[in-house]
Amino acid sequence: MSGTITAFECSPGGAIERGRRRLGTLFLTLAVAMLAATAWSWWSGRLLAGLLSLGVALVVWTAWSLTADLDEVRLEIASQGGPAGRLLRVRTRSRTVEIPLDGVAGRHLTSEETEHLTRLASLGGVSMATGGFDSHLLGEFELYATDLGRAVLVETGEDRLVLTPDDPQGFLAALDRSR
Repeated sequence: MSGTITAFECSPGGAIERGRRRLGTLFLTLAVAMLAATAWSWWSGRLLAGLLSLGVALVVWTAWSLTADLDEVRLEIASQGGPAGRLLRVRTRSRTVEIPLDGVAGRHLTSEETEHLTRLASLGGVSMATGGFDSHLLGEFELYATDLGRAVLVETGEDRLVLTPDDPQGFLAALDRSR
């Protein structure tokens, strides 16, 4: 029995993209500063201090490189035939999350919910792209986002997700067809 997969791309934008650039700039600046401290320490004959500075630079560089690992890259609605074979796949750079589409319902977030989500997922000007949240407006949910302006809420059985496909209308229509 062959199945079908309907895919939806998720491009970065909005508050999440701005926050990612800020965080990337901060991490990159810290890494370069620590590399300069390493060079200065070694030049002045302080090898141990240089090794410590190099270690900190590597930790910061690693943190910077890992910041995009859980970014939502692509959403897939897969049908293998029959209700048991319907899945929503959230593909990130480092893993794939599969959610059965039993009793699926999806909708756009209202402007009030989107503003609330932006405040909820932001800290110091950096908006989180992924994570688990509990909100008085949206309840408990998992966030996989690239642009909060395109946010949709998907409810399936016990799972609640906020996702941001490039084509929210097409994504919600595909969810309805998958019922």
